[in-house]
Amino acid sequence: MSTAPLSVRTSFPFYAETSRELQRLETALRKRDTIADRTDIIRALVHETPENVLLAQGILRDVEERSPTNELGNVTEFAPVRLAPKDLEKLERVADRLKKIDLKVSRGTLVRGLIMAETPIEKLEAVIKSYWNKFPDGRALRWQAPRA
Repeated sequence: MSTAPLSVRTSFPFYAETSRELQRLETALRKRDTIADRTDIIRALVHETPENVLLAQGILRDVEERSPTNELGNVTEFAPVRLAPKDLEKLERVADRLKKIDLKVSRGTLVRGLIMAETPIEKLEAVIKSYWNKFPDGRALRWQAPRA
């Protein structure tokens, strides 16, 4: 019997603009009759995004956040999310790859990069529906441990 967790609770630091963008995405999805809350959006984006795309979005977000003209202010919240261990490991791998080339990009920066990527709402809706097809209950994590 495996003792590995089915999900891992973590949190990501968000600036006010990240929270506003996440709210905008929720509202736009709701207008299309796709009821996804912010954790659904985050989980789906992290799970469905390939590592190379995640890496590129993270670099772009890091450049944006470090820009001298950027007026992000302070972190306004830490958004709690339960992720599958493999998805959290994916974020760690990408952050580690970036550290090897002297970019100090955190998991939070990677997630903010996905949220702020200006993904067309049709594509985001498809990503969420693909995620829900793999994990049918969009309101709760349903990763099931393999049965012996």
